[in-house]
Amino acid sequence: MNFADGFVLALTIIFLAYFAYATPIIMVGVWRYKKHGFASEEPGEDWDPPNVSILVPVKNEEKVVGRLLDAITKLDYPKENLEVVVVEDGSRDRTLEICNDFSRQYPWIKVFHRDASIGKGDALNFGFNKSTGEVIATFDADDIPEPLAIAKALRYFNDTEVGAVHGYHRTLNLQESIVARLAAYETFLYRLANDGKYALKLFVAFSGSNTFFRRTALERVGLWDANSIVEDAELAVRFARAGIPTKLAPVECWQEMPAKVKSLLKQRIRWSGGNIQTGLKHWDAWRSMSPSKAFDMEVLMMSPIMAILAFVGWALLALGVGNVGIPVAELVPLFIVMGALNIFYFGTLLTVVVAQAKTGLVSYLTLILATYPYATLLSIANFVGLISVLFLGRKLWLKTEKTGYVDSPHL
Repeated sequence: MNFADGFVLALTIIFLAYFAYATPIIMVGVWRYKKHGFASEEPGEDWDPPNVSILVPVKNEEKVVGRLLDAITKLDYPKENLEVVVVEDGSRDRTLEICNDFSRQYPWIKVFHRDASIGKGDALNFGFNKSTGEVIATFDADDIPEPLAIAKALRYFNDTEVGAVHGYHRTLNLQESIVARLAAYETFLYRLANDGKYALKLFVAFSGSNTFFRRTALERVGLWDANSIVEDAELAVRFARAGIPTKLAPVECWQEMPAKVKSLLKQRIRWSGGNIQTGLKHWDAWRSMSPSKAFDMEVLMMSPIMAILAFVGWALLALGVGNVGIPVAELVPLFIVMGALNIFYFGTLLTVVVAQAKTGLVSYLTLILATYPYATLLSIANFVGLISVLFLGRKLWLKTEKTGYVDSPHL
């Protein structure tokens, strides 16, 4: 067996193993979603309203921050038990002005301006140190939380062992562009996987927003890692390593998806680089969490490498069909495995995601065709993210631009 044959065999085995591992997780998520929607676990009873602090780190968010703060003022929660800590991190637009306008109208909205921006994790730590709440909530500038978000999340804290509650996101701008639509569908599949993982007691990462923490739990793990560019996922690993229980709850929050290729690439480069960085940092997680959860965490954090390998696999198949490189006959096993992965992906997309969005057949076929260039973009982003970890460290900080576009809430 020469090197090329060995490489193809290795790729085939890797994809077969990934397919065997990921499929049951997705199927459990689909079954749970079809049966009772996302995050159906019964919460505890309502309890006396504790003081809640909402942390909102913002930078250059003039298009969306007013929308978020307006939604926060409409939260169904006693305002005497609520404070909002806005950390304005050196914006160059009207973000600070908009935040100050809300602060003048609502004294419980506190705005702190910082001239120098170090990153979201550092801004969250700064906001935490200015807060007083027993429960800490986080929202991003492009979020629109449902009015009952806090009330729903707090019921899970009746269990005194619970340290964090995280909800899920719906898409605000599904119709803005094909990029936004594909990103929304990908995110929906990720939610299905998370629901399956939660049911199977595997690792579920926090989202960067719509997450609620018990103050003492955050203090126990040392707050957010200011050096991480995926501070949410990294924090989830430390919660898991500390054995602090978390809950996945049906708390809805609407959020923008990247609508332009440039914005998508920036977001995914940061995610992929940060996830790999986190996986390397916590390589020894098996020492402080169950082997299955530690393994699942590493699979998630190293998933950008799988995306890169998928691109390589499809490139080899394309070259083989064109009689370039490895003969196509020797690529048949790889084609079968990768084809099965695609059939499973598109089948799930059709039966759950597209049905939920009421997408027609023509739109669905267009979506299938667009998925391949979209996946190529993600592979490029993952490759750049990998290089950034190996050679740039934490110097890479790419912010995702928001447009403020809103259509009917979806997914």
